Amino acid sequence: MHDFAPKAPTLSTITFHVDLNDFIGQRSRWILGWVLSNAAKRVRTSELYERHLLFPGQPSNFIDRLVPCSTTPPDDTDSLGLENAFRSYRPEPGHEEREYPTLLAGFRKVVEPLEEDRKLEFADIHGVEMPFPFNAFNGEHRLAHSDIAVSFPGQCIVPGSWRHISMVVKFNADEAQDPFPRGTSDIEDDRAVQGVRTVEQLAKSARNLLLVHGFLYAYLVGIYGDNVRLMRFDHSCALVSSSFSLKDGGAKVLRKFFWHLAHPIVGNTVAGADPTVIPLDKESQDWVKSELSRAKPRNWEHHVAALEEGRRVEVYDEKTGRCFPYLLYHLIDVDGRLFSRATMVWRAIEDTRIRENGCLVPDRTCMAPVKPRILKEAWRRVDRTAETEVYKRLQERIPEEERFGLAKMECGGDIGAFEMEWWERRTRDGPLQTTSETTGTSRRGEGESPSTIRAAAAHAVLFCSTGSNGPDAVPFLSSSPGRIPDKPFPLPYPQHQTYSWSFCDEKYWHHERSHVRMVIDDIGRPLTEFTSTREMVMAMRDAIKGHQQAMERAGVLHRDISVGNILIVDDTMERAYTGFLHDFDCSFMADKNDSGAECNGEDTSNDGPAAEVAEPELPEEPTGTFYFLAWDLLRTKQITAHNFRHDLESFYWVLCWVILRHTVCHSKYSRWDGRSLCEVFFKPDNTNGLASAVKCKWFSTQNYLEIHGNVPLTTLVDKFTDMVAASYPPVAFRHFKEELTYEGVLKAFDEVLEMDGWPQDDGTICAYKFEERDGVSNAPVVAPVTADLFHDHQTETLLATRSSQSPPTQGASVISTGGSASSSAASSSPEPSTLAILEAGPLTRSALKHANDADQLSPMEESQRPSKHCKSATQTELREAEGANSPVRGPPTLAV
Repeated sequence: MHDFAPKAPTLSTITFHVDLNDFIGQRSRWILGWVLSNAAKRVRTSELYERHLLFPGQPSNFIDRLVPCSTTPPDDTDSLGLENAFRSYRPEPGHEEREYPTLLAGFRKVVEPLEEDRKLEFADIHGVEMPFPFNAFNGEHRLAHSDIAVSFPGQCIVPGSWRHISMVVKFNADEAQDPFPRGTSDIEDDRAVQGVRTVEQLAKSARNLLLVHGFLYAYLVGIYGDNVRLMRFDHSCALVSSSFSLKDGGAKVLRKFFWHLAHPIVGNTVAGADPTVIPLDKESQDWVKSELSRAKPRNWEHHVAALEEGRRVEVYDEKTGRCFPYLLYHLIDVDGRLFSRATMVWRAIEDTRIRENGCLVPDRTCMAPVKPRILKEAWRRVDRTAETEVYKRLQERIPEEERFGLAKMECGGDIGAFEMEWWERRTRDGPLQTTSETTGTSRRGEGESPSTIRAAAAHAVLFCSTGSNGPDAVPFLSSSPGRIPDKPFPLPYPQHQTYSWSFCDEKYWHHERSHVRMVIDDIGRPLTEFTSTREMVMAMRDAIKGHQQAMERAGVLHRDISVGNILIVDDTMERAYTGFLHDFDCSFMADKNDSGAECNGEDTSNDGPAAEVAEPELPEEPTGTFYFLAWDLLRTKQITAHNFRHDLESFYWVLCWVILRHTVCHSKYSRWDGRSLCEVFFKPDNTNGLASAVKCKWFSTQNYLEIHGNVPLTTLVDKFTDMVAASYPPVAFRHFKEELTYEGVLKAFDEVLEMDGWPQDDGTICAYKFEERDGVSNAPVVAPVTADLFHDHQTETLLATRSSQSPPTQGASVISTGGSASSSAASSSPEPSTLAILEAGPLTRSALKHANDADQLSPMEESQRPSKHCKSATQTELREAEGANSPVRGPPTLAV
């Protein structure tokens, strides 16, 4: 729970291709591995423990406050039997398998008072490897391991499937393995390292439960010897109860917990479930297939291959206050980090069915097939502008007929802000009684009138964060006073906006997250799925035009140009552009009341309209996707305001990313091929300083790419490289600096698109295998909030390096992509290394003294010296930047 600022080792001079044996002796390699391994351990410990807060008071208080119940538990009639539920439990470290039958029997005794339709089942899954819950992303996430699975009320458990599990229990027979009492001050202790791994497994399970079910909260139970802890995870942090004895009154506490879990105040499944989300049943799946077969969108047969993973959700439209139901049928992308925005992007269609005789049936008045849309939901930081506000600004200032290269929001809103307003009104009006005797039956599906059901299905209700079919839903009438339900908010705390940090202290409010759900009108495919390189270049050109339009006409600076945020239009017959820009999560908007003339201190008098909008407040860290950040944002010692030129440079790095991965290319003046260069520029374990040095080296050595059989694309890369390099002249020639401009970049794109010689149908998939999603955040320098918490394979490699007594094989790297040392097998093109090597050769004591200083960068020519080491988490293809998140210094004390 203790906080500190982890520092990463930073070595000296950057080199593109080097044999480590030429520079580092065996002893120095051992020392380097020791330094790196301890840095990695410090970071991983910090990442996990900074986001786990101990809830004060008794476990019963934890249950009352964090697991509110709709009905009072019955009095215990068999207190003696309950006390003996775990009487035969005899935990022995290393022999946990003996105790699983005892634990299962004890849990079944604990939940005996539950009604049949609310009964919970328990299953031993300690030997089952649980994959990521979405099949398309299985290979990009590590397996999770739990011990006991808990079903949904009245349902059975299907082994190996997260879809039938409501929560899990983690068991270790050794009390010393309880990870939460230990802080990070004694991180060298092996037990502390094991504690981190224990928390990692808990985090994986919580992450999977939140994503697969769309939960707002996920509950877990940890058993360590005789001690038990209750946990509640959300996307901002985890709250952990004080420990209690399993044998000494623990069964009574667990009975209360499971009763509350199975009797939520809102919804009809378990506490923490989102009442605006329902899994797709067989009838809904069939209807989706029927509608898509009528509309025949591109590749629709492929998109319905995993319909069982879909869900029905209710979208809050801020403009009208209405509720619009959508059926999500194909997951396009998912952010697999736990404490993050947890962005999910789906293909979806509007549910236009109506309810007759208790069943949803097609509306006979809707003759045209529904059109596929993109539905996005995320948990934004509450101190950030909601993406829905950015889209509203774009639509207000750019007329529909003039909008070009920009996505359009069809409907959407900030559910968390909606619910916060409702909850704050309730807190002003008075306290809340949280049992069904005072609030009425409020589980979804109980107590609603037939007219309410029909109105909900027909889009004729105002949105309600507790579900449109519940008793708090309001019919959509022109005379409805306001858009917030008139009834008191039924929960003690909001659920669509986290309230976990605020339990500690109101000053931590900025760490909370708010649930946003929105529907995008434009449908596109990823930039990497181009049919031809000319189509890819056209899509990028149009996205740059969209960026310019948003900047100059709406005062919106995107700040997260990445390969995943540029899409190719599926149906060019309906659009005047080939590609468009989306995902404005990290955007900055100029003040609505000014003319956009904010300035960051630079001379912008001759920069044109785009220079009129600059960020008034400097960020703590660079904002954007790490791989595509401009060199200027990585290198400067002073914090630099993000401006449109940085985004233009990010377009350059996106172009390089696509070319290196999806074409046959090489560096003109070396033997480096696309794969080798990709591993240099876009290496997952690069730190900010290392990435800065790599980009500096690329421009200073005037490297250029040659794409085989594609003269126009080669010409574009040459021109773009020249323009970016000209914006970073040596100090002696700084007066000749040529800033990037929209006009210059677009002119280069337009000129090459007019050239002959473009190949036909040369679109290819990436043949290279890189660990990118879970494995991308292995760098020792990580912003704790944005770091991926689920992979330690980099740490394992570093530990292996530390313990090794033999020198690595010829050409091996101390650190390599994916966490394994590079083999010495010969290849036609040498593998470049992005390790920074000391200028003097072997490591020295003075160098090692500073090797763990994250602010020391490579000594380079003064004209090219990077002057800032940023703390920005590395990202992945299609992964969204988390932005600047400063860790809380020191463990906050919960005041409850």
